[in-house]
Amino acid sequence: MKANLKYLSLAPIKIINRYKYLILFFILYFAYFFVFHNGETNCLIKRTIGIPCPGCGMTRAALYLISFDFKNAFIFHPLIYVMPFLVIIFLYQDTRLLQSLAHAKVFFGIIVLMFLVVYIIRMILYFPNTEPMDYFHNPFILKFLFK
Repeated sequence: MKANLKYLSLAPIKIINRYKYLILFFILYFAYFFVFHNGETNCLIKRTIGIPCPGCGMTRAALYLISFDFKNAFIFHPLIYVMPFLVIIFLYQDTRLLQSLAHAKVFFGIIVLMFLVVYIIRMILYFPNTEPMDYFHNPFILKFLFK
């Protein structure tokens, strides 16, 4: 039993170590936008092409969720309540309990389908005037094409 508990406590460390460069990239990416573009969007897709991605609003929704503002968390992204479960599955994907779920294509297909359906609904209801589904007026692609 102690060996299982020790494995459970080390499982997230193994996963984090496996993806340390990707995690570092995202930390530096968000730090850059926090320091140099505070108040603007930090969504790479939205900054590049001007339209929001299926995950737009997830960061602010997570911040609202952490501060127990459940209403605003839902407003900024309705699927924020799925994310803690996905993080747990990601961190403990090597455990016997979650291994089959973590590698199930059907499970992740359902998650992707949920994101796409919510994205389409949000685009129909809120684009282009309501945050976070608004249009970014200074996308990188326009700078690149017209310079």
